[in-house]
Amino acid sequence: MDIDLTCPHCQQLDFAQSVPAVHVDGISTSSGTDFYSGVGVASTGLVPVLGTATVERTHTTALARSLAREPAQRPVARVTVLGLLLSLPAMLVVLIGIASLAASHEATNVGELAGAALFVGGIASPGLFVLGIAVFRGHCNARISRGRRTAHAVWQAAFYCHRCGLVFWPFSPTPGIPAKHAFTPQHFRSIVWHAGGYANI
Repeated sequence: MDIDLTCPHCQQLDFAQSVPAVHVDGISTSSGTDFYSGVGVASTGLVPVLGTATVERTHTTALARSLAREPAQRPVARVTVLGLLLSLPAMLVVLIGIASLAASHEATNVGELAGAALFVGGIASPGLFVLGIAVFRGHCNARISRGRRTAHAVWQAAFYCHRCGLVFWPFSPTPGIPAKHAFTPQHFRSIVWHAGGYANI
């Protein structure tokens, strides 16, 4: 089967390249040495500290970012640990409150319990807020993972015309994707992300 790879806008073939190839060409990695300075504490007092570290950086062109198959997944582990650490004071207050209630032989009135609940809620709110962010990020990451295969099929079938700066599909990879129609990179990315089900993340 012959597939026509000419750009639908300029009707030329010479500057058309597959989107995955354009994306890979736009990502490069460089390594180098960074220098650090600071102040350290020694037995003789404060001393200057100098050091170096080898660092590796990834550079992405604006074109490669505009042709991204999916949004970057956001880390969850550190945010979860931070949320748990922020929740520790509230957990300790609850444990102390339960222990004091168990040791007390007096009846506790509703007002004291409501005040204690408000106090614990105030202490727990920063931790719960951060844990909510972690849950939201995990939900978004799961949506990206679920839609990756579908989005990849749509993404890898597309071509980019360097002459026009437009993206097109020479054939329709899935129903609803128009073949031989030129799109801007941002519109193309929106179509791919909609196909993956994570356009509104």
